[in-house]
Amino acid sequence: MTRSATARAVIILAATPLVLTTASCSSPPVSAPSPVPASARPDTLDLPAETRALLADAERATLRNCMSRQGFSFFYDRTDPAELRAETARNNSELYLDDVPRARRDGFSPAPDVPARPASRAEGQEQAYLAGLSRQRRDAWDKALMGPPGQERIKVVVPGVGTMEHPTAGCFAEARTRLFGDYEKWARADTFVNARFRPVEEAVRKRPEYKEATVRWSTCLQARGRHFATPEEARARASTFPRDQAIALAVATAECDRQVGRSKMHRSLYEQATQHWIDRHPTEVADFRRLNAEAAARLAATN
Repeated sequence: MTRSATARAVIILAATPLVLTTASCSSPPVSAPSPVPASARPDTLDLPAETRALLADAERATLRNCMSRQGFSFFYDRTDPAELRAETARNNSELYLDDVPRARRDGFSPAPDVPARPASRAEGQEQAYLAGLSRQRRDAWDKALMGPPGQERIKVVVPGVGTMEHPTAGCFAEARTRLFGDYEKWARADTFVNARFRPVEEAVRKRPEYKEATVRWSTCLQARGRHFATPEEARARASTFPRDQAIALAVATAECDRQVGRSKMHRSLYEQATQHWIDRHPTEVADFRRLNAEAAARLAATN
């Protein structure tokens, strides 16, 4: 993955699970692709898809302008809110394993760690563009985008997750600074909020109510002649079955889930764990809400 592909992926991470793995150029204000809907205010941890798309496209436009001033091209596709909503639904699928109609239609449906989507039009353009640059020009392109090696970086230590780093130089840093103002504060807040999924889910899985509900689910399946301790085991086995058999197993697991209330319990515990996480990180949560809301409002006002 190229550095801009990495940047492109990071841009739309707001309110989706985060996977581990400012020198400023002057430019005119970024115009918003579209105004933020009145009903799509980023006042929760889950930014509305329309707001996420608005911020992502504005950031990419700034990246393109900055790179252009330095003699380089930068490619991006407009963000489709429908794709973001579908992504969120996939990421939340583990909370809705009691969805019997979905099981009948899609089986277990894609797991949260499904393979990356095929390259987009912009990614294809970028690959062709970079392939045509000399090694020296490509290195210069990287530095223009993400700053030089050895630069001071914003380091955010997230307990239980790890250390995330953000560049402080290059067009990527400029885009974040222009969009959110206090880039360092935004980077810390955004990193914390997007890294919450792992500790929240781990907290849920430690709860005795969750474990007891999973045992009830397993017992229900055993009565149907299917022996799995967890939904993950059932999904893994289903992946080896023909489609009709995989669908049948998914339906059986969903029906048992609904019968014993496992996912209902999961959702309740997840909400509690999320609120507990919010209570432990009030500064980051407040900054995340405020800085995203202010950025969206500025973009809407300039449209």
